[in-house]
Amino acid sequence: MSIKKQEKLLYKAVLPENLNIKLNRAEEGGYWAKTIEIPCYSQGETLSELFDVLTRAIYAYYDVPEKLISELGTYIPVNSVRKQFSQNKPSKYTLDDILKNHPESIRELQRV
Repeated sequence: MSIKKQEKLLYKAVLPENLNIKLNRAEEGGYWAKTIEIPCYSQGETLSELFDVLTRAIYAYYDVPEKLISELGTYIPVNSVRKQFSQNKPSKYTLDDILKNHPESIRELQRV
């Protein structure tokens, strides 16, 4: 097994599959969030940007090498996405289109 595959398996074992978050709308626009279990904070103009930056913050906390980030997945609010998608299938498939109506209900992220 290659060293890269070994590293990837190690980080998959160490990284949490689910994280609880506190998500808020920022007064100046956009959103900010923090994880409950680990000290990671993030902000973004859109939900897509917020979860992208938060994923990178989580990976930085666990010292994940840059070369592995694209292979380990992204943290997104999977339960909220599933719920919104099953209720009414949006014509667009970005997180912002799916979640824009109820961002305050997002409390948990899952690595996918």
